[in-house]
Amino acid sequence: MPLVQISIPAGSLTQEKKATMVKLVTEAVVEAEGLPIAANTWVHINEVPDGGWGQGGHTLTLDKMKAALARK
Repeated sequence: MPLVQISIPAGSLTQEKKATMVKLVTEAVVEAEGLPIAANTWVHINEVPDGGWGQGGHTLTLDKMKAALARK
C-alpha cells in the first residue's frame, strides 16, 4: 500500500488542483509499480502554515516563494 506525502504552502492550491495532483500522483505510482494498485495508493497533501518553511537558514512565506519563482 504506497503512501505519497506532499508538502505545499497553505493556500497555494485550490481544491480542484489538489484533486488533480492526487489523481496524477496516483497514476504515476501505478505506472511505476506496474500493478493495479490505485485503490490502495494513498496521497497525503500536507499544507504547511505560511512562514513554516525554511531554506538556507531563513524562513520563507508564500509571497517570498512566489517572488523567487517569478524571477526564474
